[in-house]
Amino acid sequence: MAIALYNLILYCHITHMKYTNKNKLPSAVVKALLHSDKAQVVQGLRVTTLIDSPRISQLRRQHSKEMVEDVSNMVYRVLGNSIHKLFEEAAEGVNDVVSEERLSHEVNGTMISGAIDYQFEGDNLIDLKDYKSTSVFSVMMGPKVEWERQLNVYAYLVRHSKGLKVGSATVIAVLRDWRQADAERRGDYPKAPILEVPINLWSEEDQDIYVEERVRLHKVAELEDGLVPLPECTDEEMWAANEKWAVHTGPAKRATKLFDTEGEAKTFASKSSKRRVVHRPPVKRRCEQNYCGVSQWCDQYNDEVKK
Repeated sequence: MAIALYNLILYCHITHMKYTNKNKLPSAVVKALLHSDKAQVVQGLRVTTLIDSPRISQLRRQHSKEMVEDVSNMVYRVLGNSIHKLFEEAAEGVNDVVSEERLSHEVNGTMISGAIDYQFEGDNLIDLKDYKSTSVFSVMMGPKVEWERQLNVYAYLVRHSKGLKVGSATVIAVLRDWRQADAERRGDYPKAPILEVPINLWSEEDQDIYVEERVRLHKVAELEDGLVPLPECTDEEMWAANEKWAVHTGPAKRATKLFDTEGEAKTFASKSSKRRVVHRPPVKRRCEQNYCGVSQWCDQYNDEVKK
């Protein structure tokens, strides 16, 4: 009880969010998690907010005092912050490297800003790097689309705020679930727990168009707040996965192969008596597991996804 009360008092004046401690972690651990996760207050839209759903952004703002999170869910964010801090301190004093620089630019009356982890300045071109604490799956499936969008907005900020151009962009991916045994056994598995992932840079025109459109969408959501329904999240923003049919061999929990149609799955499964077909209904994982934090107040979730 004392820990739960301590959590609430410690953070409500900063974020208004309430925190629970369901796993009864020691007060010192709770304090470390909360203090390590403090976010800097910035003017306008953060880049990470800009590239995300305007609906989620508005619902979080409207219900910030009602939102509840357990401190144990903050571990990976804190680990990511710690990695950033380590690399930031190591970059201090390195020639031609600018570390953790926050850039901002006003777009049609809205200020956007982002803190760039690493910039190497050489030959009038900037080499951008962004640190990510992530999973092996994220790297094996190719760079996340969010990574591409984020670094292209950073490139936009470098051009408009510093008057310089970006020549290349990469993500320094720290793989928190990497396993040596899988690296030795599988040819498609990352060979090290940390690696650079190249990010595709768009044309300057495409960057400008994207940023201006995202600002417009967020501005519309803010102006129409409470007057008309908020713009709906896209399937991508809801982390939607289509209906699938999985073929498993014997008691194995991991699917041998996935199919888009039941007929294809049954045809493949019929070639062995050990194979069985398991239906996987369509899911919108971000909504159903409340990764956005606001599902309970979202009419789109309650009207479409939940039903």
